[in-house]
Amino acid sequence: MLLGHIGITHLFLLILLLLSLGQCSGGDGGLPKAPGAGPNLHVTSVYGNLELGRPSSIFVVLENGALPGALPADEDDPAFQREAARGIVAEIASPDGGIEILSGPQMAGLLAGGESTILQFSALAEGLPLGIYPINLRCNYSHLSRVASGGDDGPTSLVFDYEQASIEFPLKAEIVAGPRMEIEEEGGWSGGVAAGEEAELEISVANLGDETAQDLQIQFLPRPPFLMIENRWAISSIAPGEGAAVSLNVFTDENASYGCYALPCLIAYKDGPDGEIRKEEKAALVYVGDRPYSIWIYPAAACLILLLSALLWLALVRRRSGQRRIRIVKS
Repeated sequence: MLLGHIGITHLFLLILLLLSLGQCSGGDGGLPKAPGAGPNLHVTSVYGNLELGRPSSIFVVLENGALPGALPADEDDPAFQREAARGIVAEIASPDGGIEILSGPQMAGLLAGGESTILQFSALAEGLPLGIYPINLRCNYSHLSRVASGGDDGPTSLVFDYEQASIEFPLKAEIVAGPRMEIEEEGGWSGGVAAGEEAELEISVANLGDETAQDLQIQFLPRPPFLMIENRWAISSIAPGEGAAVSLNVFTDENASYGCYALPCLIAYKDGPDGEIRKEEKAALVYVGDRPYSIWIYPAAACLILLLSALLWLALVRRRSGQRRIRIVKS
């Protein structure tokens, strides 16, 4: 009986406490608002670049910097957290419309005080100069504004009131060229091979972009008149403006007509340690002839003929000049 009496007494004191809170707040039952109560959303960092001409991702770290306040109820109950931002919906936009936003609004859910989340957006930049461009991040959310006591269920029932809010953050995104892998050739081709023979080629691959290409896998593919290729190269990374040379053995059809042929090349790489794998198809231009150096025969022969002609003309001029001098002496 004594324990039951104590429980009834505590319940009666709790009801009186709720009623007194309602009177202190002007009769509306609202909880006293602690200093700094309510969400405090802000962006802590933005990473990821927009690569020109291809869909890219931008990552935004959104944080609720509000500190948890004193709660009149169970502190572990998220229903009483005034500092929590609820039902967050975030989206980005390009102020001048130059960047096409591919992703829709992102649902971030509930963000309690001191917590953060990462938002990912996809966008496409085409036909723009490289540089930094503005983007806007808008967040719509709701937060607990008041907890009222009373209602049809008696004075111990609670009513939660929420307010809708919106905040916008001006951000910046950088448009880059990204890695650009190309086959470097001297004189318009990557060398020559003899028809019907095995030859070794050295082909240069260069990064003409502004970001490092990592974990490169380079493979040349056989295509007539190239019957077989022994190669497969792995390169750790190629920085912007740098290149690497790879060697491969090429077997060529003996019935191939002389001329220049495309040797296909598959290049796979990443734009960062955690980047996606990209694959590009390139081609090296290779001359096929009776000898690897036969492509130089005609230009070399033409140069030799011109040189001999010039020497012969010079000799004739000197001979005529000598004959004139001799005649003048005799007279």
